[in-house]
Amino acid sequence: KKEMKKLRRQRRQAEIQDKRDRVKMGLLPPPPPKVKLSNLMRVLTSEAVADPTKIEARVRREVAARKEAHDRTNQDRKLTPDQRREKLEAEKEKDESKGLSCLVYKIKHLVSPAHKFKIRRNARQLGLTGITVFGKDFALVIVEGGAKAIKAYRRLMTVRIDWTDPGRPKDTSDGEGEDAEAGNDHAADNAQAQQEIHDIDWSRNTCELIFEGPIRERTWPNGFRGRGAETDADARQELGSRASLWDVARRWNAATEEV
Repeated sequence: KKEMKKLRRQRRQAEIQDKRDRVKMGLLPPPPPKVKLSNLMRVLTSEAVADPTKIEARVRREVAARKEAHDRTNQDRKLTPDQRREKLEAEKEKDESKGLSCLVYKIKHLVSPAHKFKIRRNARQLGLTGITVFGKDFALVIVEGGAKAIKAYRRLMTVRIDWTDPGRPKDTSDGEGEDAEAGNDHAADNAQAQQEIHDIDWSRNTCELIFEGPIRERTWPNGFRGRGAETDADARQELGSRASLWDVARRWNAATEEV
């Protein structure tokens, strides 16, 4: 990045010098003086003294015209939503063409709606695929993608998310009319979930990276999903060819508890 900035600076300096040389040779007209209120007296000495009010009004019009031209140029260069989407997709494809990487995290308690939302939403926004397996003792998060996206997701899991803070509980509104019964059921489920969150000792919650490395191809190419597993056998079945990662996470848990 430092070299790119250096090359850009040198290219712009060469363009400016070429333009100055053309002006000196008479091939281009000299640009008009860029008058501002701060340099009004220095640029327009005699005119400013003769009729300062008129000159000030003219300078203000020129400043407004320059600003309008600047805003219009920025607006013309602004990408449309479709173009911006295509650019992001092209950047993701370029990142993935350099090679795929995989991250595997073992989370002790993954029951907070805020944590689940951040894990799922960021994976989809970064173009990562993978799976989250919710076991009885811990949860396993596996993501696959390009190096740039993987780096951003690693920062999410290790820095941005506070695993000891489950977040604020969601407010539930009372149902009315025909939706009253459904609203009451939703409130009951939410109350049960909040009670489960309340019973957890969040000060001991952890998120540990148990595997990181390159992969040849995606194991889950169709997006990022979540699956529940009542037993270890169910978890291995959900992971398929990556079933050994569940055993690694299980042994990792036992090793850390012994320490």
